Formats: sequence, structure tokens, C-alpha cells
Amino acid sequence: MICFNLTSCKSKIQNNSMKMEKEIKSVIETFVKAGEERNIAMYKDILHENFRVIANKYPTPDKISIIPVEGYKALITKKVIGGTKYEVVFKNIDIEKHSATVKVELKAQKGGQSVTFLLVQNSENKWQIITDMATQRK
Repeated sequence: MICFNLTSCKSKIQNNSMKMEKEIKSVIETFVKAGEERNIAMYKDILHENFRVIANKYPTPDKISIIPVEGYKALITKKVIGGTKYEVVFKNIDIEKHSATVKVELKAQKGGQSVTFLLVQNSENKWQIITDMATQRK
């Protein structure tokens, strides 16, 4: 009986983990598509209110910028960033209770980027992106 209960518990944990992974992938794919389309409305439910982008060597090679959510949306709106279609390749998803770290490769015709996303669950247990840190690739 104990073995059955342990197997059942393990199965429930695996199912929950798979469900969370699927939800996380959906959030990141929506984020990438929103940037591609420069569609600010798509960010509504997926970006945490404290979302920020960590941009190393931006705006100049000797700087690091931390861009808050409104600044990020402004850059999208002004077409400074965004508009690029990417293939999303998930490299690693690490889920720890209500937080997750996700490494993704975004492939485009003219290069791409490796992105580390940090996600948290909000009060409704919905996954939201709180941090995006990208490394450009040629």
C-alpha cells in the first residue's frame, strides 16, 4: 500500500510539473510573439508589474541598463526593439515551487540571442515573466 501511495504521489508531482512547464512555455512563446508583432496588449497578463529587462552593454559597451516594464513597452511602441520573428528553442526549464528559471535560444535569420527568463507565479497562480536577460548572437 505504501508503494502504491508513493507511486501515486510521484505521478501527481510529475503531472503537475509537466503542466507548469507547458504553462511556462506558453507564456514565453506569447512574449516572443508580442515582440515580433509589437503588440503591447499581448503583454497584459504575462508580464509581472515589476518586470524588467537586464541589458548588458546597452546603450553603450560600457553600460548595463535595467529597463522597467513601461520603458520596455515604450521601446517596443517606438519600434526601437521588436519586429523580429524568432524560432523559440527551450534549452532548460528549472521550476522550484512558485518560481522558474528558463533558458531559451531565439533563432532568427540574422543571428539570434540566448535569453534567460525568470518567472514567478502571481496571486492567481498564473506564471508571469519578471526578468529577461538576453545575450546577442551573430
